[in-house]
Amino acid sequence: MAIHSKFLDALTPSSIRSITAKIRDKAKNGETVISFAGGLPSSEFFPVEDIKKIDAEIFSSEHGNAIQYAASDGYDPLREYLVEFMKRFGVEGINYKNILITSGSQQGLAYLSKGLITPGSVVITENPSYPGALDTFNAYGASVIGIDMEEDGMSMDKLENVLKENKNVAFIYTIADFQNPMGVSMSVEKRKRLVELAEEYDVFIVEDGPYSLLTFNGKVMPAVKSFDKYNRVIYSGSTSKTIAPGLRIGWLVADEESIQKLVYLKMRDDLQVNNIAQRQVYHYMKEYGFDEHLQQVIDVYRERRDVMIDAIKASFPEGTKIYKPEGGLFIWLELPEGADSMEMFDFVFQKNIAYVPGVFFCPDGSHKNAMRLNFSTTDKDTIAKYIPILGEMIKAYKK
Repeated sequence: MAIHSKFLDALTPSSIRSITAKIRDKAKNGETVISFAGGLPSSEFFPVEDIKKIDAEIFSSEHGNAIQYAASDGYDPLREYLVEFMKRFGVEGINYKNILITSGSQQGLAYLSKGLITPGSVVITENPSYPGALDTFNAYGASVIGIDMEEDGMSMDKLENVLKENKNVAFIYTIADFQNPMGVSMSVEKRKRLVELAEEYDVFIVEDGPYSLLTFNGKVMPAVKSFDKYNRVIYSGSTSKTIAPGLRIGWLVADEESIQKLVYLKMRDDLQVNNIAQRQVYHYMKEYGFDEHLQQVIDVYRERRDVMIDAIKASFPEGTKIYKPEGGLFIWLELPEGADSMEMFDFVFQKNIAYVPGVFFCPDGSHKNAMRLNFSTTDKDTIAKYIPILGEMIKAYKK
């Protein structure tokens, strides 16, 4: 007999990981899929050799203490380093007690959902938004309302209307920088207005910032958190896109009382984040050329973005709208009206090419004609070869 409960029985598989499973099945049959579907950084830039050196140093200096039980709130040298690191985003006036280390940013989103969502809660997100967050909010029982996106972030007018109409909003969730999936960034004016609305309507903001440093023009935007005068904003950071996702190191920034409550939640979850991984990240960011590594990654990703956009312009149906990102990992595009990227997926996948249908990102089931393409994991020659094939298949399906 399988375990069951109302909560467990309501859980559904991740939409994007269902695509990953299909790709894995093809791989077992010896087929190679050209995937533009993943939300992955490129593994070719993972600092493997540096991590090996760091591991040797850790065990040489700390011996078995490095793999002993440790504090639930995190490795203090890493927390203290992140206090300085957050100044890159204009976040000042915090100390290490304002930071909780998490097993990736996804765990932080789960903690906030578990702690803030109650029966009848509403969570407001961008529309479209990150499916992993949408799935989590739904799993904990929230009604998710998406706010339409504009070129400079979510519509503040529509957000205010939703806030007026809903009195049980747990929080507003935003990816302000190089948003997943659209790649757009919220303007400074909207960031300030977002904080004002949160105070006016007595709600929290959860700011997810995994892509903020992957900026192609060298400009790092001030975090929404940097405008927070009322302890309304909880910032979620991650090294998954800048160092390596398998290390599973993320962090939350909030007022001390909120962090302490989240620490109690962590004590009842997994006790602590992996000791070695916390030390690996701390030493790498502080001592091993993190910024030089990041610049190398940015230069390659920018070039791949440009190649992908040129190929889309040359081969996709006339009338396709492309959102050009100034950072991050993704290109969002909208095919001409009437196209259905979900319906078309299997037709394209038979040629061993994958993308993510736009509807996966939308709490209201909209954007059926959209798709998200990842440019970070595929080299420029492969992009130049296979994006035109994808474009021709889209044209063939539409006929």
